[in-house]
Amino acid sequence: MRFLKLFLFLCLISKQINSANLNVIRDAETENLFKEIAIELMKGSKFDANKINFFIDNQDFINAFVLPGQKIFLTTRLLIESKKIDDIAGVIGHEIGHIVGGHFSQRTKAMEKTSMINIISTILAAGALAAGAGPAGTAILMGGQNLGTGALLSFSRTQESLADQTAIRLLKESGFSLQGMLNIFEILERNESLKKINPYFLTHPLSSERKKVIKLNLQNQNLKSFKSLNLKFSLVKAKVNGFFLEDTELKSLYPNLKSIQSLYAYALRNYKVGKINKAIELVDKCLKIDNKNPYFHELKGQILFENGKSYDAVSSFRKAIELKPNEKSFNLFLAKSLYHSQQEKSFSESIDLLWQYIKNDNFPYEAWHYLGLNYGKMKKFDLSSYALAEKYLLVNELKNAKMHIQRVKKISKDRVLLNKLADLEKEIRKREKK
Repeated sequence: MRFLKLFLFLCLISKQINSANLNVIRDAETENLFKEIAIELMKGSKFDANKINFFIDNQDFINAFVLPGQKIFLTTRLLIESKKIDDIAGVIGHEIGHIVGGHFSQRTKAMEKTSMINIISTILAAGALAAGAGPAGTAILMGGQNLGTGALLSFSRTQESLADQTAIRLLKESGFSLQGMLNIFEILERNESLKKINPYFLTHPLSSERKKVIKLNLQNQNLKSFKSLNLKFSLVKAKVNGFFLEDTELKSLYPNLKSIQSLYAYALRNYKVGKINKAIELVDKCLKIDNKNPYFHELKGQILFENGKSYDAVSSFRKAIELKPNEKSFNLFLAKSLYHSQQEKSFSESIDLLWQYIKNDNFPYEAWHYLGLNYGKMKKFDLSSYALAEKYLLVNELKNAKMHIQRVKKISKDRVLLNKLADLEKEIRKREKK
C-alpha cells in the first residue's frame, strides 16, 4: 500500500494494552470535534472539558476507553458505525463518567508513575488521519515495552453502570439524544449475541441490560439541533469513511459527488490509493465551496508535501494556520514543509515553529527530530545532537540519547546547553536504575 512507502515512517515496536494493539492516529479535525462534544456535555459543570485529550485508536472493532491523565480513546470502527453525533456524544459521556467518578484513583495510584511513560510513548507527534501513516502529518504511533495495564482498562460492572448514569444525565442536560447511546448498545448487543459471551465473565454489564436503563429515560428529552457540530461530524465521518472503507462501501454512502461530504470522502479515497491529481482536484472543489475550512487546506498541504512538493505545501499550511492559529499541529506541518523545501531562509523559521510546538505539546517526538535536522543543515551540530538526545530520551532509547549527549560535550562549551545535558543525564541514570 502507498502509505507504507512514505518517508520517515515512525515505526517502533507495538505496545499491548489489555491484549490489543494500541494503534494511535492523530487527526486535529477529529480530536477537536470530540473535544467540542465534551465541552457541550460539560457546560455548567466545574469540570474543565478542555483538559481532556482525545485519541483515535485505529481498530476494526467498536471500543472506547479512558486512561489516567484524562485521555479518552475511540476506535475508527466506532466512528464508522456511528450514524449521528448523538452516538459519539453518548460514548464520550460514558467515558467522562469514568473520569469524573474517579474510577482510576484507587486502582492506579501505585502504578501510574511507571505506566504512564509507556502509555504516553505510544502517542508520538501530531499527525493527521488523512495521511494514514506518513510524515506529512500523521503518526501511526507505536511504542516499545509491554504496558502491563490490562487492569487499567477493566472496570467493575458497578463502575460501568455509574458511568452510564453520568452519561445519561449529561446527555439530557446538554440536549443530545439518548437514542445515540441506544444505537451503540444495539450494535454491541448484536456482537455479544454472535459471540455468545457469558455475562458472568464480562467486566461490563450486558448491553441488553444497559439498554433497559436508557429506555426508561428516553421520554421528555429537551433536544437541541447542534447544527454546526452536526456539519463537522458529517465531514469527519466523510474523512474516516473515505480513508478506511472500500470503493463499494463508499459508493453506497456517497453515490455521487454533489455534496461537500462526498467530495471530501473521495478526496481521501483517491489520496490513499495514490491518485494524487484526482485527490487535489476534489480538495480544490471542497475549498471552492468552503474556503474557510482549515482542514481542507491542511489536507491539500499533506498531499503536496508527501508527493515531494514541499514548497507548494507551505502556502496551504500557512492558510490553515491563518484560519485556525491555535491548532499546534499545523505549526508542526508547516515546520516540516519548510525544512524539506531546502531553502536556507526556511530553516530558521522552521526552528522557531518547532520550539513553539515543543513548548505546547506533551510528547513532541517528531518536533525534536526535525529540530535536530534543521540545526544540522545550519551546521549547528551541538544543538542538533542536543535535539536528537531529547528525542531519543522521550522514547526511552537511552543508548542513542547518551551517544548524542557525548557528541555535544565534545563540541560545545555553551554553559546553558551543558546544564541541559546534565538534566538529561540525571534522568537517564534514574531510568537505568529501574
